[in-house]
Amino acid sequence: MSERLKKIAEFVKARRAATEAAGHISPGFDYRWKHTLRVVQYGKRLAETEGADVEVVMAACILHDISKFDAEDYGREHGRVSARIARPFLERQGDEKETMDNILYSIAAHVDDKADFEHPVTVESKIVSDADNIDRFGPYRLLLLFNETEDYEKLIEQASNRLLTLKKYREGGIMGTKSGEELFNRQLDLQITFLERLTEDSRLTVEI
Repeated sequence: MSERLKKIAEFVKARRAATEAAGHISPGFDYRWKHTLRVVQYGKRLAETEGADVEVVMAACILHDISKFDAEDYGREHGRVSARIARPFLERQGDEKETMDNILYSIAAHVDDKADFEHPVTVESKIVSDADNIDRFGPYRLLLLFNETEDYEKLIEQASNRLLTLKKYREGGIMGTKSGEELFNRQLDLQITFLERLTEDSRLTVEI
């Protein structure tokens, strides 16, 4: 990792540490940093495959959820808030404006493809969004989802509903890049296979 990316990572970790020191640790606080680390690696892989600017993608991936380390929950705005948090830091680093704006747009738009400033869609911004979604539909996220449910009937209902959503996503065309679609579909296939087996087993749970 370049010195520039290391500085960006230290900036995020410092904000995380400050919130933690203030006692504002929300559920999933530790998960969020591990999610960020995985998104960086997915982003790097996609950027190399797609011929994008790897450094821009990795910088944006490191910063994409920095607002999640605040005490406040920004919901769907968290991408745009993260970009606003990152801007003064990137300005101090002396990045070229075109590079900085691409990083900031990629952060801001990663949730819903919308930023609060004008900027053209870039392959880097598509990759950051793809990398985020690939990890959000990974096996660890699935484990967390069902680990919260002890009621068996409720769990099977959740599994059945999620299967419908996953199969709809599997129809394709929702990711920004070809390589992103391939990785995302691999995540979906893993979950679909598991959830189909889970729901099939539920039909064997017959009272005698």
